Amino acid sequence: MRALDLVQRQTDVAPSNGALPRGFTLAEVLIATAFVMVAFASVGVGFLRGTSSVETGRQQTTALYLAEQRIEQIKAWSLSTVAGQGFSSIAAGGACCGNDAYNAIASYGNYRRTVSVTSNGPTTKVLSVSVFYFPVNPSGGHAGNERRVDVSTLITNR
Repeated sequence: MRALDLVQRQTDVAPSNGALPRGFTLAEVLIATAFVMVAFASVGVGFLRGTSSVETGRQQTTALYLAEQRIEQIKAWSLSTVAGQGFSSIAAGGACCGNDAYNAIASYGNYRRTVSVTSNGPTTKVLSVSVFYFPVNPSGGHAGNERRVDVSTLITNR
């Protein structure tokens, strides 16, 4: 048993030439650091693209909401029996079909809206609403050309 203890003690002692146990070289550490940096950069790019896609979806959904809102307002106008309203008063540029510039839509200043009305016979009209917006850059400001969402519907006189 004493011989075994002596062997174990000799392995715990530094080698006789004075060299310490080997660790990582500088080159190994630099290569490992480079791999870790590439991995983190890839994850960062993924997050940026993900947040950009979420923002694009939010803007498109908002534009679609604003277009549908205007179409519903015009449809309600066409069914109204109040003087000056009704199907016959629906025309492009009319009281119910005006265009909205940027900063004219309450709570949606980054959007503008245009309405066109096309008569398609004496009892039908085609409504087209276009909503325009500039995509937002994740770091702030506009990121590119103006985008648009179009919604059209056909209404008839009862």
